[in-house]
Amino acid sequence: MQADLVPALHRLDAVDAFKLAIEQSNKTVIEIAQELGWSEFFMRRVFSPEKFFPSYADIPEFCVAVGNLTVIHWLVARTTFYGIDDQHQNVDCRSLLERVNSVFAEVGDVAQEARKAIADDMLDKHERRRLISELSDVLEGCMALVGDLREMDAHA
Repeated sequence: MQADLVPALHRLDAVDAFKLAIEQSNKTVIEIAQELGWSEFFMRRVFSPEKFFPSYADIPEFCVAVGNLTVIHWLVARTTFYGIDDQHQNVDCRSLLERVNSVFAEVGDVAQEARKAIADDMLDKHERRRLISELSDVLEGCMALVGDLREMDAHA
């Protein structure tokens, strides 16, 4: 996980952090469940909104199975920012449209940087860092929106 994305993780719900870890793994949920010896029922409960999660003792094994530390980074981010950044925004139809539009504008910036970067059929260090920065902006916007929607859902 890119270091500049760790703070943005604090906006995610636990379910979203586990889903993000799985998405980054390029494995299916079933493959990961099999590696961990978890039943399909257990895995479905982990990804339901009922707040059923693996035990703390299972988290290192989960991280090995998915091949990343996203859940650990999420825990650190949640702990670091706990109570500091509770400035969630309510999302109405207009703000949803504006925020999604903003994310798509950021995606456009990624595409523009990518086109520039591949023009010479090489990706140098500066180009990679610029792409990472632009992609981080996209993820930050998405994670903030997901966090705000989750927070609204929790208080509905």
